[in-house]
Amino acid sequence: MKAILSKLLMPFLLGLAMLLSGLYIASVSAAPVKTPAVLELFTSQGCSSCPPADKLLGELDKRSDVIALSYSVDYWDYLGWKDTLGSPANSERQRRYAQARGDGRVYTPQIVVDGVAHAVGSNPQAVTEAIAAAQSELADRKVPIMLSRDGDALVASIGSGGDGRSATLWAGMAKTAQPVKIARGENRGRTVTYRNNVRQLVPVGTWSGEATRVTIPLSKLKGGGGDRVFVLLQRGAGGPILGAAELSKL
Repeated sequence: MKAILSKLLMPFLLGLAMLLSGLYIASVSAAPVKTPAVLELFTSQGCSSCPPADKLLGELDKRSDVIALSYSVDYWDYLGWKDTLGSPANSERQRRYAQARGDGRVYTPQIVVDGVAHAVGSNPQAVTEAIAAAQSELADRKVPIMLSRDGDALVASIGSGGDGRSATLWAGMAKTAQPVKIARGENRGRTVTYRNNVRQLVPVGTWSGEATRVTIPLSKLKGGGGDRVFVLLQRGAGGPILGAAELSKL
């Protein structure tokens, strides 16, 4: 009788084991993708409240779970000092974020996290909360990216995922540390060091949800005068950043 029961139960137990195994694998595959949070600080040499934010970005840059970048804007130049690192393109990038969010908030120092959340860049607690908010909002849309060098080119290996909508791959170059002595304006007499100041940001490819590789000639970026490169996978103009990677040494 025991042998008969064993034979009858064996297929059921095997089926149950396979079902539970399938559920476990599905739960593992559905786990959120771990990607670094992208922090973009919009700052200005003509802004007296910006130096603490510039310093904080340097501290955040030490974390392994973030990519910290700074963009110098030009809309405070009229205050008496023309920002030596500022550009209209940086100011426009900040405005696009404000338009995409729908709140119209453009100020310095402002940190935008993953393109979807923002905070006063000199407030550590507010930045921490913005990182958490962005991670929560984009948890099921993040895409893994690996960035490597192959001779005179970069290779971005982009995973699959997201929600099926396309995104643009941007490649950029930044300067790890740039001290600037400010002679006039609100920060006159101060020397401020700008961390990971973005010198160049160009579109280099598109992604449609499937795993792909994009080769980027370094000649496209070396004119920017930086010493570290990064890539951002971003949707639309001022949309969410789905993935990112960087190389701190070229």
